[in-house]
Amino acid sequence: MSASIYRTASPTAQPWICSLILFLVHSLTYHGCQSMPVRWLFGRSYGFVSPLQRPASLRQTSLNGAIAGIQPSGELHIGNYIGCIHPAVQYQNEKGDLIFMVADLHATTGNNQSVIYVLFTGRQENGRLNDMTKKTVATLLACGIDPTRTSVILQSEFPSILELHWILGTVISLGRLRKLANFERREVARDSDNMAADVLGSGCDTVIAGPDQECHVNLIREVAEKLNRQISEDLLRIPKLYVNSGFRVLSLDGAGKMSKSNVNDSRRVNLLDSSDAIAEKLRSAKTSTSRDASSPEVENLFRLYSFFSSEPLPDVANDTENFQFSILKDKLHRSMTSHLGGIQRRYEDLVKNEDTLRQALSAGKTRMLPVFESIVERVKHRSHYYKT
Repeated sequence: MSASIYRTASPTAQPWICSLILFLVHSLTYHGCQSMPVRWLFGRSYGFVSPLQRPASLRQTSLNGAIAGIQPSGELHIGNYIGCIHPAVQYQNEKGDLIFMVADLHATTGNNQSVIYVLFTGRQENGRLNDMTKKTVATLLACGIDPTRTSVILQSEFPSILELHWILGTVISLGRLRKLANFERREVARDSDNMAADVLGSGCDTVIAGPDQECHVNLIREVAEKLNRQISEDLLRIPKLYVNSGFRVLSLDGAGKMSKSNVNDSRRVNLLDSSDAIAEKLRSAKTSTSRDASSPEVENLFRLYSFFSSEPLPDVANDTENFQFSILKDKLHRSMTSHLGGIQRRYEDLVKNEDTLRQALSAGKTRMLPVFESIVERVKHRSHYYKT
């Protein structure tokens, strides 16, 4: 009785079934899911395009790796170093496959001069952008970024980023931007989608940045997911924030994070500050009137000393001597100048040899320009931009 179940289909129906299967396989392989029978079966929104249908120039895959970036908008300080540069060096040494972008276009955001003006005239504040870009690249190499293992690139030398910036601008809503914590304080409307273009255009799946950038990375993830849905293909990688030991370094007056944009230079320790300058700044650093390790200003000093001395943070906090803040600041000064001394010596050698800096940027551009261009061309292709 049970055997009759397997004989219910007519023998003459089997060739039809085989023919249908072969026809669907042929359609998927040579015509993609945009062919009429496949769209009829699965719906028009199923937008898979066969690799054989896609132009050969668009078949390059994205990279597995990480991207970090920094603006040449001012002197790099220990907050930049702890939150971004040092974790990037660690990633480079452990995993490799790193891109470090000097975001010179971002550096013009918020200035009176427009990005277009800077690009076409090459002038910003009497050449300050040029000088700061040179100093930033030299500082990165002095901190341990190795151009033979890391692609060091200039944002302005990648025109495809601006194309992707425009496309992503149609995906990011103003309402979503307003949910960012620092939307009102900074011109994030012009900043966040450009950051998204930097990350998504690179094809990297990891972003190295400080913990305060988590909201931006979450926004980039949303943008990538939304655009992937629109083009019906998982083309853009969904990036994640690199988990590292970096922390949010506070200004020495305890008012917010340490920043290059703070007009008061005494509220930050720059990587190239002299020993005397560091000592003076630390002496004026705000502390607590009580021995309260949970005070933000005190915790900031504890964390800084732990980082530069390599002493575990619990040991620093449990050492009663460190609550004599003059002693703590003196110990922090010694450990900080010892750590930064090597960086400063390497910087002095590098900044005198501009050919080394240009070679590093040229090598990074040669490696990464085809990757950025390929990804943006794929986005344009799937977005049905007309191509001549």
